[in-house]
Amino acid sequence: MADSADVGAVPRSEAATAFGGLDAAEWDRLAGEHFYSTSDWLRFCTAETGTPGDAVIVDDDAGRCAVPVRELSGLPAWSTYRWNDHLLEAGLPHLAPDGLLVGSSEGFQTHVLRSGDHSPDRLERLVGRLREVSGSGPGEARSCVGMYLTTRDVRELREAGVTAAPVLLDADAWIPVPEEGWEAWLETFPRKRRRNIRNEEKIFRESGLRISHLPLADCWRTLGVPAASTLAKYGHRTTPETEMVSMRRAVDILGNKARVAVCNRPDDATHPVGFCIYYESAGKVLIRWVGFDNDRLSGLEEYFNVLFYTQVRRAPDLRTRWIHAGATTQAAKALRGAELRPLWMLDLTAGSPLARAADEVRAHNRRFLERFLDDPRTAGALSPREDWEFYC
Repeated sequence: MADSADVGAVPRSEAATAFGGLDAAEWDRLAGEHFYSTSDWLRFCTAETGTPGDAVIVDDDAGRCAVPVRELSGLPAWSTYRWNDHLLEAGLPHLAPDGLLVGSSEGFQTHVLRSGDHSPDRLERLVGRLREVSGSGPGEARSCVGMYLTTRDVRELREAGVTAAPVLLDADAWIPVPEEGWEAWLETFPRKRRRNIRNEEKIFRESGLRISHLPLADCWRTLGVPAASTLAKYGHRTTPETEMVSMRRAVDILGNKARVAVCNRPDDATHPVGFCIYYESAGKVLIRWVGFDNDRLSGLEEYFNVLFYTQVRRAPDLRTRWIHAGATTQAAKALRGAELRPLWMLDLTAGSPLARAADEVRAHNRRFLERFLDDPRTAGALSPREDWEFYC
């Protein structure tokens, strides 16, 4: 593992992040509870990608609406925000490969930000302005695409004149936590599942492993090995030093907003078995990055204790009501109480080929939905059902 001087010497992006003419404080008031739209998060995205970020805003005397944007061409090849990778996998028509990404480039959460009244006219002007800024008007060979949008925003953007068929991208897991905390949360499960969760926590508790909640700034230098180990498990070639660069960026830009649950053996406080980096915002814990040293795991239920159970235990003190668990391993998360919400891609480009392929898109969306409906672990977790069936 590199020492702090080696990691600190790795150059970080000097690319600027702008907010459509607003200062950072004004922008954050507009972002409100949407952490992955805040100024600090957008700066982190810029540092990770090296691509300048900006925003498109329309306003009038009664209110304002806005979205963050950045050029797709600057994103790394592995980015899951590359729209044609998803369309290729779904067997759907491709879009122009260059253009403007609507939303942040990390976090899998894009929202249309609003203040004042919700004027349809203002949203129509936002769509027009996005097309103008992106150069994606009729006859132009560029795209303007929103990734990981909520159903609400997709509905309203289509009502504002977007004709493209929305493409179902993923299922986003959110775990509700009663204000009373652990015991009240357990009571939301059927008896067998409740017994299983109690047993998973008991095995971990009796193992002697310990979880500490710390600022990322206090421990990022120790997390490179488990970070690289987990990525290697899923076929990503990396090194502890490479992963520590990103952690250092999070510390530099997000400061004490970046927190981590660190799992250690009682006799070794310097070499974590695993970790979970998360953010606390507006009554939510947003789980961002999970790593485990797979060579040192002992089958002691480390994963779900580090990710979820420790957060549910702490929830009353922090007034946490939701744990955002993200868009992977949805079945396991659904078994632990997660609601699964749909996330969409929407091409805002004038004359989008997805508007002409609406039947194909609907068929893809239906197949995607049916995979979750056919699995008894996830079928009852789709929430709300009408959001899933909106364009299937």
